[in-house]
Amino acid sequence: MADYGLKLRDADAVLTLDTIDQLCRFRYSVEVSSGGSGNVVLSDISGFETLHFAVCLETRKAAHLVTRSGTTISWVSQAALGLVSGDSLVLVFLIT
Repeated sequence: MADYGLKLRDADAVLTLDTIDQLCRFRYSVEVSSGGSGNVVLSDISGFETLHFAVCLETRKAAHLVTRSGTTISWVSQAALGLVSGDSLVLVFLIT
């Protein structure tokens, strides 16, 4: 039987998130330019866990750092591992 869901592993291949037994619902996305930062208030995420991250849209550049505080999702540009910040797609999923 196939497994459906999302599994994330860190750089050492340690499982850090396993949503196979849970449903993820897409909630929000925004495309942000390199060097940019911002936030959005999503009042309906109160009481839910979220999976929030950014995917870099440019090769050999770093994605934005995405954080959550209460119902506010924030993103800031970052340079990482010697890479400069690139344009990113910020994604937010509700874990239900």
